Amino acid sequence: MKIVGGKWSNWSGGVVCKPKRVTAPKDEVELAAAIRQSDGPIRCPGSGHSFTPINHSDGTLVDLKAFDGLKSIDADRQTATLGAATPLWRVGPLLHAKGFGLKNMGDIDRQTLGGVVGTGTHGTGRRLKNFSAEVVGFRMVLASGEVVNCSATENAEIFDAGRTSLGALGVMTEITMNVRPAYKLVERNFLLPIDDLFRQLDGLVENNRHFEFFWFPYAEVAICKSLNETDADAPAPRTPEQMYERGETGTSDQRAFGMINEVLPYAPFLLKSAHKLFSRLMPGPDKVRWSHEIFPSPRTTRFNEMEYALPYDRGLRALHEVVQAIRRNRINTGFPIEFRSVAADDVWMSPFFGRESATIAVHQYHRVDTDTLFGACEAIFRHHDGRPHWGKRHALTAVELAKIYPRFEAFRAVRRRVDPAGKFLNAHLGAMFA
Repeated sequence: MKIVGGKWSNWSGGVVCKPKRVTAPKDEVELAAAIRQSDGPIRCPGSGHSFTPINHSDGTLVDLKAFDGLKSIDADRQTATLGAATPLWRVGPLLHAKGFGLKNMGDIDRQTLGGVVGTGTHGTGRRLKNFSAEVVGFRMVLASGEVVNCSATENAEIFDAGRTSLGALGVMTEITMNVRPAYKLVERNFLLPIDDLFRQLDGLVENNRHFEFFWFPYAEVAICKSLNETDADAPAPRTPEQMYERGETGTSDQRAFGMINEVLPYAPFLLKSAHKLFSRLMPGPDKVRWSHEIFPSPRTTRFNEMEYALPYDRGLRALHEVVQAIRRNRINTGFPIEFRSVAADDVWMSPFFGRESATIAVHQYHRVDTDTLFGACEAIFRHHDGRPHWGKRHALTAVELAKIYPRFEAFRAVRRRVDPAGKFLNAHLGAMFA
């Protein structure tokens, strides 16, 4: 967590705050004391990769950097316990050294484990669940300073509510995840005309362990990506330091992408040609890597993002309407739309609670106003019973959220019980969960 001139900013620069206090406790004892003594709102920004004001605070920001690393592995139960502040670029190498890996990951590894669990972050795969649903237990410091262990059999209500809780219940210090023996994946990229993709989509999703696609909305082809397990040879795995550097160093292609995005707002006549060019250049060669190295891709061009999870059978219809709206209103964007699939789960505040889902993500360059694009897309997502990704832009109120999350009021009841004074609620969270 970086504080510059007394201010904290999230990764995209879209959220900035000036906290009265910044604290970096060395252990749970110091963390509990800091929570008891601090004025709210108390927030723990992690890597700041959420695009909402989830961690905005003019009260206290907590730097959890001491809560890092692999604590233990249970090889028989295939679980691993890690510090909640461990960044994903470290999680993979740490597990791999012990012969294990996460079941799935998203396409960015800059976040902390607590961050992806707290916001229900996900990868893709019809039979694969999000991060929160793979949690089997966690330790949490509550507003009172009490430290609780939570699982399906211990403090079960806090466990049910806390697996996706946006940091609104307390501060996670350790998280125990389901893992599996280390495995390799082969990545294949290819282009498909949109009409062909729509006809083939169900088969591509069903017949690949992971399948996703990217559609630049002014182009007529999609960039498709599949990942499947393989026994083929892979290069020696990278160290944690190498994984970190990989995600921070932009390639020449990424720099060119960023430069074009700087220009597009002032040259909308370039949109169609830029989208066609991006579509041709984006697919990379086939490759084989260990899972934790192939899931994430370096993302050095900064952006803001909105993503909704919709019932799977409504995903393509909603995507088609999004592209129609972008074209009809001549909305200027230099980024593709991303389409993924995620399995249903039983996590109260997970966007995938009780239903198999398709996710649709739209991005906008960090220097470009998001209102036009995100407003048009959100109206469509809501029409199709979409649920927002908690770390990405949305404008839903408590009344609206209560209609789409069956356990919403149960979550709020647990939150009020463990934090009656609302110490962990900033304005953004208070509007939804107070």
